[in-house]
Amino acid sequence: MHSTDTGAGRSLRRDLALRLGVVAVAIALGLVSQHLLAGRLAQIDELSKRDLLGARAQFATLLRFVAVGLFGLTGAVGACMIASCRRALALAVYPPPGVWSWGRVSRRVFTGASAQRIARVGLGLGALLVALSAAGGGLLWYAAAVVASCRAGVP
Repeated sequence: MHSTDTGAGRSLRRDLALRLGVVAVAIALGLVSQHLLAGRLAQIDELSKRDLLGARAQFATLLRFVAVGLFGLTGAVGACMIASCRRALALAVYPPPGVWSWGRVSRRVFTGASAQRIARVGLGLGALLVALSAAGGGLLWYAAAVVASCRAGVP
């Protein structure tokens, strides 16, 4: 008997390890961000006992940073989806080749009508993600403006 291993198993393990690594880094960044945010909110809470308007202004600034950072990032992901799916639609190949593609090596490549159908769905999802990110960012920005302008509880 001779081996017919073409290295596909190693490639699969490497891809899986890479994806798990990305998830682990995302989780670690989320936990660190949560810890930093909790600390900053505790500082703002302490400030509110001495200077309520100053604490509200700092909280509003924090809300604006979250609005731009979080929703800007999700909007950028949606824009990348749109760019990738437009190329897939034009080439009739999904996933399309290139830097903006989803995934380094795809195990299954669709061509023709099925690729264009997938690309159209991806375009819709990308547009929806951009629109919802803009709405969420705008809503949070508005909430920050309301918090900053509120004078309730201040003599």
